[in-house]
Amino acid sequence: MREDITGVDTGSGDTWASGDYARVGNLWLLVGELLCEAAPVRAGDRVIDVATGTGNTALAAARRSGVVTGVDYVPGLLERARVRAAAEGLEVTFETGDARRLGHPDGSFDVAVSTFGVQYVPDHRGTAGELLRVVRPGGRIAVASWAPDGYLGELLRLVDQYTAGAAGPPPPTLWGTAKHMEELFGPHVSALDCTERQWRFRFRSPADLIGWFRSYFGPLTVAFDTLDGDGRAALTADLTRYVTGHNLAGDGTVDVPSTYLEAVAVTPAG
Repeated sequence: MREDITGVDTGSGDTWASGDYARVGNLWLLVGELLCEAAPVRAGDRVIDVATGTGNTALAAARRSGVVTGVDYVPGLLERARVRAAAEGLEVTFETGDARRLGHPDGSFDVAVSTFGVQYVPDHRGTAGELLRVVRPGGRIAVASWAPDGYLGELLRLVDQYTAGAAGPPPPTLWGTAKHMEELFGPHVSALDCTERQWRFRFRSPADLIGWFRSYFGPLTVAFDTLDGDGRAALTADLTRYVTGHNLAGDGTVDVPSTYLEAVAVTPAG
């Protein structure tokens, strides 16, 4: 591992433009559907999906007859989202924007949602503040975030470890803890419900799982590009040990759980 490497910036658009996030995000389509049920998204609700990526949760909200806007700062991902919406005959407005400075007036939306999106923005408090700002009094905020436990939490921890990222911004997986959600939203909302859920990653083998994420998941793609041969080998070995040690499948395939937090907040009525 080289001594001059710096941490992978999970808040960078370049990181998420690496690999092919659409192929990774498609693995957990159901999470966005479940989040829209938890919010809940009702017919006619004005919904903003922040850090929408290729639109998983925005499309789920549109299927529930919401009036939906999806925001992301990676133009290539938004183009994929528009293609998907057109293919399904769903009306969604997709726009380029920054989760820290949403280009909408106060109280513009009934519901704000984000699935494995806003947790990667380095400014946690500023991002939470924007979600609170754009939702009307009595509106809802629903966020799904990877927790420190499980495969994604371990992957992100190892990326930090191997690329000297621990000295950087707070880890994205803080959003996956009820304590952090209470700190960010608790003083500003009338209700906050946090539920731990698990997503299961099923692949043909540990090498298949790790290779998939290496090719398509931006933070791991960038980490492998940053490391030298020894670093890449060591990171692969650590990921393989984790996957093998937590594999629930007994038939040679992979079934590895990853915890995420589903948090739903209600803003005070005006």
